[in-house]
Amino acid sequence: MKALLLGITFFSISISAQTGIGVVSPSNMLHVRGNTILNPVRIEGLQSGSANLDNLVSSTTGLIKRQNLNTVSAIRVSGNLNMAANNTYYETNTTSAPTEEFDNLNEFNGDTFTASRPGLYYATFTVIFPQRSAAVDGGDGYQGNIYIDDSTGGGEGISSKIYNPESTLTAADQYMTAKYLIKMIAGQELYFGILAYGSTGNVNGVTYKINIVRMD
Repeated sequence: MKALLLGITFFSISISAQTGIGVVSPSNMLHVRGNTILNPVRIEGLQSGSANLDNLVSSTTGLIKRQNLNTVSAIRVSGNLNMAANNTYYETNTTSAPTEEFDNLNEFNGDTFTASRPGLYYATFTVIFPQRSAAVDGGDGYQGNIYIDDSTGGGEGISSKIYNPESTLTAADQYMTAKYLIKMIAGQELYFGILAYGSTGNVNGVTYKINIVRMD
């Protein structure tokens, strides 16, 4: 009986101490050192049974589990816009519906992204404004403005001068990107819009791309 108690005590002490596999002085509760040939850790039973790899995540209770990549919030859409009036806010779908390159959870519609679940989201909104000849805008170009608007009152905007091309150069495109990192709740929305200020006549041929991914 004494031997059994001593064995249990020794076992309890050994599993509570830092343990090293392939390392003499472990720096964590469990420290595994691999080699240059093999991956150091293998846990069976977590694979999805498909050809696609999944993410390994930890729950709020510390449970390690598999997260299928089909449940990850990620969208990429692109489109074009013609702005008929100066200093007027245009939604990205005013001219035509955007093209969805992918929308993993079907969260984007028109000019609006609606979060399907709470999390940390990162959105980028890249707009390409066309240069125009000096004769169109009085010689000084126009101001391009892009917006990521948050349904809770926040958001991100950026503005830049769209200069006329040099006299010896042909007109080109100017890129502008707004970036927005936000903690969202389920049902919260982001809107995307564009505005031209100081322009004369239509600003046509504006193109854009929107990327959104949930980070956690």
